[in-house]
Amino acid sequence: MFTARRNRDPSINQTTEDVTRVSLAQLVSLRRSVALVKRPAGRRSVAVHVGGSASRALGRGLDFSEVREYNRGDDVRMIDWKVTARSGKPHTKVYNEERERPFHVVVDLRPTMFFATRVAFKSVLAAKLASMVAWAAAAQRDRVGGLVFCDQRLREIKPAAGSKGVTRLLNEIIHAHSETRARVYEASQSEQMEQQSYTLSEVFQRLQRTAHTGSSICLCTDFSRYNPEHSAYVRQLLLHNHMAVCRIYDPLEAVLPPPGRYTVSNGIKRSSFDSSASAVRQQYAEAFASRTLSLKQQFAGHGNSYHECAVTDNLSEVAGNMLRRLPGSV
Repeated sequence: MFTARRNRDPSINQTTEDVTRVSLAQLVSLRRSVALVKRPAGRRSVAVHVGGSASRALGRGLDFSEVREYNRGDDVRMIDWKVTARSGKPHTKVYNEERERPFHVVVDLRPTMFFATRVAFKSVLAAKLASMVAWAAAAQRDRVGGLVFCDQRLREIKPAAGSKGVTRLLNEIIHAHSETRARVYEASQSEQMEQQSYTLSEVFQRLQRTAHTGSSICLCTDFSRYNPEHSAYVRQLLLHNHMAVCRIYDPLEAVLPPPGRYTVSNGIKRSSFDSSASAVRQQYAEAFASRTLSLKQQFAGHGNSYHECAVTDNLSEVAGNMLRRLPGSV
């Protein structure tokens, strides 16, 4: 069931269609929200490539800027002899060092993400949050790419500069979201949803191969089917990269509603549950809190961070918090 709630977050439009699906136009329009996503600089970067902000990190990569007349003190090795010969005046080539860091946005669109009791599906929030983070990273002149995975596919998007990488990412999000949404709907009618699905373990293994040392990684997931066996892969990623992970959840997954009998529906079938037993409600809340603590301990610290986003939260604030904890160029 869905209940309409007012939300000042401009990324969320309260229409019937928005709560279960996303469109490319929606995700592209979130580029305008970059101004709301503040990402202060000030941390040392360990990345190999060069990009838009000046950095204390030393690197050999130089991008050609311009040819201008030679000024006293310029490096004579940079003189452009062809232009000098044509103009009759000494000219020199100017190069700028720009740190262009790989930025991987990882989006979970498995069937468990297609759930909500208010505002919108977790999958819709994940798609929008990932888009906001990607546009903000592109605005910082990082090379944006990532992974989009659902129950039957895991698609890699190689990092690319400008809007090119972001657009590729958004197209994969739309494709995967539409595919999974259709399968979830069909399964709700037949009650035969395939259980086989990509796990976070497989996603982390892929990231180990694709994310080069010094990369930034933003992960949007509900941590469904996440277990301790995945931690070995996570440790390797945290050791060589910087991760900001966000657990997306519906309020009903954190705390049971006040005592009473409730009906839930997938749009086709209905089911009910009773939240009257105080012991059950307490155990339910404690289980969620325990999972939160465990994830925080695993992901927080050393340039990495853990965040939580309820479907009722302001996405601009969440995106800003995620980016704030990643190493910006200095």
